[in-house]
This record gives sequence, C-alpha cells and structure tokens, in this order.
Amino acid sequence: MNLENKKKLDKLLNMMEEYWGEKITKEELVNESFFSREEKINLLNEGFKEAFFDKSGEKIDYLISAVGVYELDSEFVKTFCKLSKEEWHDEHETIASIFQWIHLPQTIDCIYELATSNFEKYRWDDNFALVRKCCFALGDINTPKAKEKLELLLQSEEETIREHAMEQLNRCDFTNKDVE
Repeated sequence: MNLENKKKLDKLLNMMEEYWGEKITKEELVNESFFSREEKINLLNEGFKEAFFDKSGEKIDYLISAVGVYELDSEFVKTFCKLSKEEWHDEHETIASIFQWIHLPQTIDCIYELATSNFEKYRWDDNFALVRKCCFALGDINTPKAKEKLELLLQSEEETIREHAMEQLNRCDFTNKDVE
C-alpha cells in the first residue's frame, strides 16, 4: 500500500473508531467522509489485505464495521467468505449475520462451510449460536440449494444443530431461484 493510501485508510479507520466511541454519529461519519464510493472500496480492500497479512482482529472489526456503515456489504462477499475460513479473528457470527442480511445465493457454500467449521473458540457453545445464524442465513436465501445445505445439517450428531436446521426447513418454502 502506498503512503497516501495508508494515510487515507488510517483516517477512515480513525473515523470508525470515533463512531464506535460515540464521538460522532453515523450521519456525521457518512457526511464527513471525503472518500468516493470507489475509493472506499479500494481502501477497504487494501485494509483487508493488510489485516489478513497482520492477522489483526481489531482491524478486521473496524473494516467490517466500515463496510456496513457505508452499505458496501455485497462488494465484499469474496472477502467475507475468505475471512469466514480464518480462525484468528472473532467476527464469524458477524459474517454469518452479514450473509443473512445480503441473502445472496453465491454465499451458500461459504455459509455451509462456516456452519460446519470446527473452530476451537466455538466448541464450548452448546447452543451453537454460529450454526443458528448460518441456518437463518440459508433460510433467508430460500433457494433449493440452501435447502440442500440445511438438509445436510440435519445429519449432524448434535441435536441442537438438527433443531436449528429443521427450524429453517419448516419456516421457508425454498422457492427463490438459485442464481449465482
């Protein structure tokens, strides 16, 4: 990353920190942003690359927050899929929620992989909150392929996971088209 972009990214992340610290409102953050949409996307992409390299969970927090604030979620699907496979950060449930929010069929395989990941930090959770969020994301995508993934989750040895999958199978009609 060149020095100019590094300064811009630092400014963007500092603004996010001010927003999180309630020093500025979302309106102020969005209105004060002197970056074009394209520049935000480029800066955030560079920021994610840097965070991946550094394995910086804190930077990932701010970057994901910036993506949400600037309503750029669908621009970062591949990044979120890649990030969902990494264990070094704490944003897996956030990513599952983003996938539920954007409900894009191209995320189905990624959501299923996240649901079936066996990350150490989630092994203690006998409520399977991450899996439940993934099941809701699959349900909200509501396509035949999403239904197939939920049916695969019905084969889990864990009763709670089966219940989460069945909840979505009962809730949804799976009539949306599989368009990737």
